[in-house]
Amino acid sequence: MSLSLGLTIGTALDSSAAPDTTPSTTSNVKIASRQKASKASKSSSESSSFSVPKAENANFTNAAPFIDRMLKAADSYKDYVFEYEMTNYKGKKLIEKGKFYFKKPRMMRLEEVGSFRKGSIAVMGSGGKIRAKPGGALSFMTVDLAPSSDYLRSANGYPMVDSDLTSLAQALKTFIEKDSCVARVTDTTVQSTSNAPSQVYMLEVYHGSNFEGEIFKRVAIDPKSMLPVEWWDYIGGKLSSHSIWNNFKGNVGLADDVFTIKGAKTI
Repeated sequence: MSLSLGLTIGTALDSSAAPDTTPSTTSNVKIASRQKASKASKSSSESSSFSVPKAENANFTNAAPFIDRMLKAADSYKDYVFEYEMTNYKGKKLIEKGKFYFKKPRMMRLEEVGSFRKGSIAVMGSGGKIRAKPGGALSFMTVDLAPSSDYLRSANGYPMVDSDLTSLAQALKTFIEKDSCVARVTDTTVQSTSNAPSQVYMLEVYHGSNFEGEIFKRVAIDPKSMLPVEWWDYIGGKLSSHSIWNNFKGNVGLADDVFTIKGAKTI
């Protein structure tokens, strides 16, 4: 089973509990005031199937304070649910579609709804125990899995247990604090090129100590909710996967029973 997020186009993000979106002035150091072309050019899959929001003429600033605001925004929700679609380009092209549920402190439910492992479900309850079942003819089976199990990884290899929005924002923070990467974000919104909100902030993470190295991540962020709506992953400077979040609904009052295999009535 592929049971996690992969990150791409988001629509209709809930803006309740949305933080102040005025760009922070803390550590507001201009970084490469006009975007320079990365040493790694866009891969053919990136240029042909979709395009990144245009930020060629944008001003960029240090992304660290911005990422802190993303963390605060994600953590402001008691629960949420969203749909996602992820395309993996590494090796065999795979398209994964699913629905993801989250409730504090750390309960999760993932349902695969596309052709990729359709019908598979994984849940992590309040005690941290993870149970899963496949779809199709084996849907009567239920198994207990460790958080690190390969069966709990999405089509691009990302683990389910790190797929909640707080963990994703924390990953960005870790990239620049521990993984020798640098990150920058546009200081104003730019025009979106997908069916995400028409205007988004564009955040970029590069390997190395400056922005002349290989691109590692690109993230489009809704300026109202401060949540990611689209995410691009790169390996060796080439696009490896692209993810979208759709129909985000926050603070909807999810019952604990949602996070069991049987499940309560879901949204």
